[in-house]
Amino acid sequence: MACSCTCCPWKRKRSGKYHEDAREPVEGCPFCAISDGAEQHRVLFQNERLVVIRNIRPQALEHLLVIPRVHLANTDCMRPQDLELAEEMERVGREVLGRHAPPGSSRTKFGYHVPPWRSVDHLHLHCMALPHVPFWSALKYWQPGVWLGSEALIGRLKRQGGVLGGQAM
Repeated sequence: MACSCTCCPWKRKRSGKYHEDAREPVEGCPFCAISDGAEQHRVLFQNERLVVIRNIRPQALEHLLVIPRVHLANTDCMRPQDLELAEEMERVGREVLGRHAPPGSSRTKFGYHVPPWRSVDHLHLHCMALPHVPFWSALKYWQPGVWLGSEALIGRLKRQGGVLGGQAM
């Protein structure tokens, strides 16, 4: 399978300030700044690897973002060794969304926008208590080629790493 990432220097488009898989803070990246302590009033949860904030442009009853402190540009930059990070992002997202979702909200959605359909080039998991608000905003959170569900990313990383059903293949 050919690499389709945008993090390799010879494939990277230089149109943005932080289109890279730096794995360390990147100057000008708003999510690196939040991870480093900026805008603490927005932080709902944080640990040594993740920060959870509310989306500034919510598209659901509750719309959170789980941001890794390490700078990864997007899902294409994730490698099999990032499986644990992807699983932790979903687990933490589910826990924090469960605490902040409106009463009676039982439908949820967890996933990522894929290149080039992102507003910020720093990996972030969208965690939403549905329905989408406004309803038509659902389009950008389900279309293949635009959206990658969290379970699909975790499955992809497991396959790439030779893990099936929690066991090495």
